[in-house]
Amino acid sequence: FEDISEKRQITTELTTREREIAQFLVAGKSSKEIGKLLGIGYRTVDAHRARLMRKFKVGSSNELVAKLIG
Repeated sequence: FEDISEKRQITTELTTREREIAQFLVAGKSSKEIGKLLGIGYRTVDAHRARLMRKFKVGSSNELVAKLIG
């Protein structure tokens, strides 16, 4: 069985913006698309993605999305 307590703790530590970006990543949006939707630059989106990857201890965007999904 997967220990979901760590994932639950991480998700409660996410900022509102990180949660928004995580939702768009799961939906398959690119950094540029997310940036346009949120009114921020794509590099800012990339910075948030990098923080999410550190928080979830993954090495790629694909791994991040997999962790976010479940």
